Amino acid sequence: MKVSLNWLKELVNIETIDAKDLANKLTQAGFEVEDIETIKIDDYIDFILDITSTANRSDALSMIGLSREVAALTEATILDSTYSRLIDLKHHKNITISDTSLLDCNSYLSAIIHNTNIVSSPTWLKNRLQSSGFTSQNLIVDISNYIMLKWGQPINIIDFNKIVNIDSENGLEITSRFCSSQQKFIQLENRNIDLSKDILITQINKNIISIAGIGINSKLNVNQNTKSIFIEAAIFKQGIVRRSSKIIGIRNESSIRQERGLNIDNGRNAYIEALSLLIELTGGNISKTFSKKDISSSILNIDISLKKVHNILGPINDNGIIRLLSFEEVRKTLESLQFNITNKDNNSFIVSIPNYRRHDIFREIDIIEEIARVYGYNKFQSSIPKIQFKKKLAHKKQFINKIRSILRNLGLSELVHYSLVKSEESINLNNPLIKDYSALRSSLLDSLIQASAYNIKQSNQTLDGFEIGTVFNIKNNKIRETTKLGIILGGNFDIRSEWSKPAHSLNWYEAKGIVENFFYKLNRTIGWKKRQSSDSNISFIQNKKSATLTYNNENIGLFGEVNQLISSQFGLNTQLFVLEIDLDFLEHSQKELSYLSYRIKPYSKYPSITRDLSIIIPQDMEINYLFKLLDQFNDEELESTKLFDYYTNQSLGKSKKSIGLRFTYRSNNKTLTNLEIDTKQRQLQENITRNLNLEIRK
Repeated sequence: MKVSLNWLKELVNIETIDAKDLANKLTQAGFEVEDIETIKIDDYIDFILDITSTANRSDALSMIGLSREVAALTEATILDSTYSRLIDLKHHKNITISDTSLLDCNSYLSAIIHNTNIVSSPTWLKNRLQSSGFTSQNLIVDISNYIMLKWGQPINIIDFNKIVNIDSENGLEITSRFCSSQQKFIQLENRNIDLSKDILITQINKNIISIAGIGINSKLNVNQNTKSIFIEAAIFKQGIVRRSSKIIGIRNESSIRQERGLNIDNGRNAYIEALSLLIELTGGNISKTFSKKDISSSILNIDISLKKVHNILGPINDNGIIRLLSFEEVRKTLESLQFNITNKDNNSFIVSIPNYRRHDIFREIDIIEEIARVYGYNKFQSSIPKIQFKKKLAHKKQFINKIRSILRNLGLSELVHYSLVKSEESINLNNPLIKDYSALRSSLLDSLIQASAYNIKQSNQTLDGFEIGTVFNIKNNKIRETTKLGIILGGNFDIRSEWSKPAHSLNWYEAKGIVENFFYKLNRTIGWKKRQSSDSNISFIQNKKSATLTYNNENIGLFGEVNQLISSQFGLNTQLFVLEIDLDFLEHSQKELSYLSYRIKPYSKYPSITRDLSIIIPQDMEINYLFKLLDQFNDEELESTKLFDYYTNQSLGKSKKSIGLRFTYRSNNKTLTNLEIDTKQRQLQENITRNLNLEIRK
């Protein structure tokens, strides 16, 4: 809603306020000012505030409602000129319309005015509309738009002579009802609108005047020759207007206000000022008035405790002094919003809710929110509540959090997928919403591979990630739910044997090392054994490049390389390794005690020297077993032995493989020479060939 600052100043005593300061106050109070525009109208500079109000504040869709808020926020007074045009209608004879005639209508006021002279709109009226983003059309439409902007109440004005002859106005019948089968359509906003039985309309002598709460029949618009007009101000039930608006596909200024809820008091004032302007500017006179007897609603009283206000809002910072709100400050804040306060005692009082806030204030907490909003959220001290007790996390939660921390430190990203998958699984839902989510998953690995493939399709790298989630399997004719950990490797790891050498993709031994490092940090000692082809229904893992993981002689999962067929189907151009283990078994197992297996010793200040050696070993020989064999050739100056290469070829012989080992030598007492290292390396080769019966690859 566009709001003119000059117009606001005619309603509220805020002559000295700056537009930016006012915008800041309104925004903090819940009325966001999206923009401030400067315009020039008749040599006067005006600031236009583009204000957005929340759906529960229908009263803010009017200048009267906003002026009330501005007065409360700035501690200013509302000027008497606000109600200066309201006339007294007591001497006019009024006809009461029964409730049965006006269906779903909360309030209704109307009148007939004769001898009107439609002239051009006065300058002040055109300026008001221009500053609010409306275009001047003619005097009658301009008055209707002006009243709606000021009071928030839509006003319908039609040419009375187009439906009723003046001589027969005594038998006037005004009704609102749902459409009948004979009523096909009307013209609204220059469109032919098809009517249905769910649309509420207003009628005069069975002539359709309007779609209730939305707009008037275009055939009855006033023009320069109009001499008699019919004016009505009605408030219809919100749900009825919302439904009609949705059916016909029209949502305008009138329907928005009706849908959010209108105030009967504002509606009456809007109607009276509209009559006053019509009489003043057209020279007409009121012939008859009509109204529906308003149903007197009970006054909503809410008990509020000053202690409750203090407990929720806390203390304020008053120029460096920390204190609580006083009763007078609370009373003054609420009365600035036209809430009536009745004292019960020094610590509690009764608040009577005004009509314009009956739509959104029902509880004590709503009133406390109003106190904070108007007094200023920024004036209250912000503090974190004290925790009275700290609940210890469950052991399983601590265990899973530890796993997450370890894997993130290893450079893996956590992934989350749905527990529901396509209906290829064995556990199907009886009534799935869609086919893609019609079964419970039995493994985490499918989703991890698909996520990696999706990333490649989006021109990204493959994922190095993990997922912790539940899977479902049938065991002994019962559905068993298990928490598992799935890991996928082979995408973003920058593997280098030396800094001077280029990076390469992950191989089996490097992936296995990452997994072993994870279990080492988790303080779990696992075993590796050859995986049987029949021990799992997971077909996308290569049998010859896979292993079953054991813990306390129990199988807990598997590790392996994704086979070439699956890789090509998903467009994967790199080796991928996957791991899936049962966390429930690991978590419930007895905790292991880990002690330091080494002693602190000084770091050698002398440089190291490396030598590489390729050895041909049996295909089924494990690397750990080979390292144990090499350890028997005790050499104090051999600092480390690492695997850096793996090679297979038919030329090596049947069931043979070649591995590359890197030996690092360093002395604590001196710098080793190349001659000394060559001697050590020659002795090592002799031991390997003579004692281990292995072949050195040239």
